[in-house]
Parts: sequence; C-alpha cells; structure tokens
Amino acid sequence: MQITILGFNIFAKGGTSRSNINLIKAFLKNEHTVNYFNYKKFDQAQKDLLIQEEDLANNSVDIFYLNNLKQLAKTQLLIITREAFFKYSRLIKKYNPKIKIVGEIHGPLKYITEDIDLSLDTIDCVRVSTKSIKSDFIKRFNYKNVFNQYVNTEHIPIDKITKNTHKHFLIKSRFEDEVKDISYAIKLFNYIIKNKNTINIRLNIIGYGPSETLYKNLVNYYNLNKYVYINGYQPQNYIYISTSPYETLGYSIIESIFKGNRALIYGGDDGLLKEIYQSYHCTEFLTKDIEKDCEILLAFAQKNYNDKERIEDCEMLQEKFNYKNYAETYLKNIDIAINSKEVRFNSNYKLAVARKSKLKKDKNEVTLKERARQCYQCIRKVFHVIHRPFYLRKLNKIKPSKKYVFIECFHGKSFSGDPKYIAHAIRRLYPEKEIFVSSVNALVDMEIRENGFIPTRLSSDDYVNKFRRSKYIFINGNAIDKVYKHRNQVFVETWHGLPMKKMVNDLNNKKERMIQLKNFLPRMKKWDYLLVSSDLNKKLFESAFQTSKNPKLNILNYGAPRNTYLLKNNTLEEQNRIKLKYLFKLSDKKKYILYCPTWRRNERETITNIDIEKLIDYLPTEYDIIIKLHPNEGALRKCYSHINERVHCFFNELVDIQELYLISECIITDYSSTIFDYAHLNKPIILLQEDEELYQKETGYYFNIFDYGSFTIGSKNEELLAQQIVEHESVDYSRLINLLMTNDSTDSCEKILKEIFEI
Repeated sequence: MQITILGFNIFAKGGTSRSNINLIKAFLKNEHTVNYFNYKKFDQAQKDLLIQEEDLANNSVDIFYLNNLKQLAKTQLLIITREAFFKYSRLIKKYNPKIKIVGEIHGPLKYITEDIDLSLDTIDCVRVSTKSIKSDFIKRFNYKNVFNQYVNTEHIPIDKITKNTHKHFLIKSRFEDEVKDISYAIKLFNYIIKNKNTINIRLNIIGYGPSETLYKNLVNYYNLNKYVYINGYQPQNYIYISTSPYETLGYSIIESIFKGNRALIYGGDDGLLKEIYQSYHCTEFLTKDIEKDCEILLAFAQKNYNDKERIEDCEMLQEKFNYKNYAETYLKNIDIAINSKEVRFNSNYKLAVARKSKLKKDKNEVTLKERARQCYQCIRKVFHVIHRPFYLRKLNKIKPSKKYVFIECFHGKSFSGDPKYIAHAIRRLYPEKEIFVSSVNALVDMEIRENGFIPTRLSSDDYVNKFRRSKYIFINGNAIDKVYKHRNQVFVETWHGLPMKKMVNDLNNKKERMIQLKNFLPRMKKWDYLLVSSDLNKKLFESAFQTSKNPKLNILNYGAPRNTYLLKNNTLEEQNRIKLKYLFKLSDKKKYILYCPTWRRNERETITNIDIEKLIDYLPTEYDIIIKLHPNEGALRKCYSHINERVHCFFNELVDIQELYLISECIITDYSSTIFDYAHLNKPIILLQEDEELYQKETGYYFNIFDYGSFTIGSKNEELLAQQIVEHESVDYSRLINLLMTNDSTDSCEKILKEIFEI
C-alpha cells in the first residue's frame, strides 16, 4: 500500500517525532511504501543524518518538504499527525475524493480549542492513545470513527534489570512550561532543599524550547545551582519526574520505565497518566501540593525497587505496549473505525475565504534590518493609518461571547490586584465562564497557571483573539490601543488603588497634566463600569478622570475586591501559605517589614537614600525586610536581591502585594495607595517621604493624610528608623477606613459581578 504521513518536524526531538519514525518503520517492516512530508523546512544534511541514525536507507521510503497540498493527495492512505493540520483534509479530499485520511491526536484534548478546525467531516477516522480519550473524543465532538492504539514503542527494548537510585532525578522534555509545568518540579526541589536539610539529591533537566530562560532564572532565583542542572548530564540510573497537567502517554515516562528506572508522575488534571501507569510497582504519583509531594518524593527515593517487582512490571509492559505487528493492527483498526461508512464530501465544495488553509510560502523568511529608526517609525504610522479600516474589519468578525472573560493586571506585568480577585470570584460564582489572563513573560505565565487560569501573551495574535472573543474585560489600567473595543464588549475599570497623590486632570504640573489628559480621555471613554470604595473615592476619580465626558459610565460603589481578600483571609493558615510561597519555609520567630515605595516617573538607580544594609544591621536578628518594587520599577530588583540574606526582593511578576500585607508586621511607604489597603489590618504604617517638597510641587496631594489618622513619620537615620520599627505604638485607622474605604467588604465581589453579569 502507498502510505503518506504528514508531520510538523521529524528532525526535532520529541514524542511525536519519535512516534512518526516508529510508524514509518512499522509500515516498512510490512513492505508498504511510505512518503513522509515535513511541514518545517530542512536541509539534505539533516535528512542524511536521520536516515543514518534511524536506519531508514530503504527504497520504499522518502522524506520531503511540504510545499504543495496536492503532493499529499497522491496516495491511498494519508496519516496526519498534528491536529492543526487536520484542516488540510478539506482541500486534499477535493483533489482525491477516494483517499482515506486518518487524523492522529497526539496532544491532550484539553488543548484542542474552539479555534482549531479539526475538519472531521473530511477525516475518515481518528487515532487516540487510550479508551478513555476515545470515549471523551466521541462525546465532545459527536464523532464515532475513533480507535485507540498506543504509539509504537518498538525502539525501546524492555530491560529486566532494576535500576535504583536515592539521589538522581531526571526530566527529559521540551521546555514549554505552559504544557509541561517543569517550573513546579524546580519549586518542589527548592522546598525540599530549604525545609528538609536534604542536600544529597540532584535534578537533571534535559531539553530545549522557549522556557529555558525561565528555568535558568528560577534556578538562580532559588539559589539551586548546586542541586538543579539544566542540560548538564543525563545519569544512567534515575527517577524520572513528570509534572505535566495533561499528557496522552508521555514518551519519556515510558522510555524510563522500559529501561528499568522508576517514575514519579503527576497523574494529570484529567487523571489519564494515573490511569495508564498506576498498576506498575515502579511508579508513584505527585499531587501538585508541594508539602505532600515533598514527603512523597523523599519516601519514594528511599524505597528499593526489587527484582520480583521488576519481573511483574515487565510482563505488564510487554502485554500493554508491545504489539506483535503494529502496522497490521493499525490498518485493521482503521477499517473497523471507518466501518464502511464514507465521510461525506462534496467535490464541488468551494472553500470560504475565511476558512481556506494556506501554507506559508516561506516560514523561515528573514526580516530586513531597518536602515533608520526614524524612517521606520514614519512608514509605520502611515501604514497604520491606511491599514486601520481593514484591521478593524478583521477584528469585528470576532464576535464577543458572554462565555469568555478577559483579565488584565498592570498591563500583564503581574497577576494581582482587583482583576485577580475578580477572576477568582468569577470562577467560584460563574464556573461556566472561561477566563483568559494577559501576561508579559513566562514568570507571569507561571503565576497565572498556578492560580488555575489561562495566560495569553500581551499584544500577540492570541491575545487579540481572546480579548475580542471576551464580552467582559476587567482591567486595572488601560487596554492597549491595538485591540480597540467591540460595541458589544463591557469594559470594567477597577483602577489600582485609592489615590493620595494627584492624577491626570488634577496634576499640579500643567504641561504634564495636558499630556496625560490627551492620552487618557479616549481610553476612559471605553469604560462601562468604574469601581470605587467610598463617596470620596468616587469624587476623586470623577475629578481626575473627567468621567463626566463618558455619560454611559456606571460607577459602582461596592468596594475593592483586593481588600475583600484581606478582610476574609487574615488567618494563620493563609499566612503560612504565603510564607511558603515567597520565603519557602515557615518560621514562628521571623518578623517581616514591608517597604513599598511608589513609582517615580523619572528613572532612578535606587528607591531610597536609606542604606538598607545599615538598617537591617540595626534591627534585631528576627526582623527581615521585604522590598516590594512598583510594577514599573521591577528592573531595580538587581540592586536589592543579594545585599543581605535578611533582605528579600522578589521578582515583581511573582508578587501579589495583598499577600505580603498579611505576613508583614508593619509597612514603610511614601505616597503609595498601599496606605489605605494596609489600614484594614490595623498594623503600623511608617511614612518615609524623602522628596516631599518636590513631589508636592510636581504632582500634589488630594488631602493631608494626617487628617485621617495617626502615622509615624519615618526617620532618615537608619538607627532611629530601626527603633521606630521595633518600638511602634498601637494604631487605630478606623476613621480612615470609615471615610475613605467605606464600602470595602467581604461580599464586594458578589455585588459587583451580580450588577455586571445579571443585568
């Protein structure tokens, strides 16, 4: 039989590539002719090397670059091994209506989103790995031509010798944290090293991909360079670790088990990997609870895998994965799945323009360097003027749905503030809604995923698509201009704090006021709702933002969701969780001082004239200082992250300041809105205002903070400031809260969402 296989990149290391190679070999063994088409470009040297390494020097097989879909139609059987390519079946069926097309599902069903066109009306049958995936696929897509068969594992001999180690752990995977969650394994090892005094363990991470920088940053951030190695060496004896939220099999897991090694596996959010591997003696399962997993890992490492257990495992592996004739079984399964039922296809079918599948003419095209920055910017502006109507027409084809909600915190620089707590409330109160969260980098992605939400990269095509699909937009700044606003979308502006310093229309500096107002007003006019905490808060926002120029704006005076979190979660249990998250261990003796200065518009090299090292030396040894930088000054972390082991400055992307409030004995700040949020906890607030006169002149204040409460004025002398921290008096901020934060409550989120969603 003439068989054609279409894959993404057979030359890249990975499970799907290995599966395609093994599939080719299985068909060749049964004397079929195979043509493999690669979506990614390759050169002759790559092809020659693959043929040599995989022993594919056979006249019955060839490897081609895909540059025309007609090439795929000249065969009896076409196997498509990437879900995103299923759509090509429409055109291929037009070229050859008699061709049989099999679609292979290699990724988890969870990752097949609504925007992926599976074209099941022109796919004859689908292969999946397990019975449960088959059942889920049939149920989800109402498509019955499905068969389950594991990928071919003939390349791995089953080793009957057990391999025990108490020290070496291995991850071998593509570096894509959104699907592999290797960051969790790094955090787990960090917890073990910091809390269990276990120094005789090593984690070796082997792979490549876009998250490599993230993993290196985390290893440095946690100071794990002696324990975690990225692309160092691969031990022969190891315990394999898999932390992926979803897998269909896990090639590296099965390879490790076949070789006699043990595996520590997260069973999957869908429980699939546990279903596949739970019968084996050589496996144990993680829970994604870091404290529990610490104990599971250490206990599993100390356990010995004996010969009797290995023999039993080998028998099960042989029965489950080693097909006597993989190709013959595969072809029989196709016939059974199709069951003489033809996939209906109209040969006169005309593809709609919006759904045509076009191959990129050159996927490796080289972008020309701009000759002059000024010329480039000029051309860019002209292009946008010309292109805007066409771009808007394209965007308006994406219709917003009530099912989708879009969340943006600090322009994607972190996952914190009101939008974060609104997202959690939506998930709790309206579980049918799907929530997307914007992110500027992999660190923010990690934090978003840890909270159980879907990140999308700021300004990317995916961002624009998800933003425009979402009816409800919750944001604490302003939306980026390129996405515009659909007439059916609802913009909810939460802002990011009650202001003490003047903003926008109220700035003392007239020139700066006019610049900000010009940029701000068009964005403010997109708002449908604005959240406030009190009548005074409302009055300040109305003045600063000139809200009267947006007659459709509804101001909701129900309180701040971020403070709902403070009011409901000031418990020892939550404080312990936060300490583990940021400081990686618990200590009843430690006291934390939070220093959080506000942003200065002009760039600066330091956040304070206070010598932090001197200050920490004057404080008793049980005191530590946490420096929380403003989102716009995250780059200053390098100045404070290593000055003293009692001074902590975390990646801004990983920080939610509301959490830090709960573990802090007091805060030191200047003109920041942190004053008002922290007042809810009735703990000391020290005001360290080093440039008060200049700030008053350039920016100005809405009110005198001392009219609303008693605050300690921080000394500019390190020794005296240390005394103020240690010897603070009792405080009472009830007047401030009653006047400025009147409506902050434990049910603010419920009131806000009911008003917005249930109108």
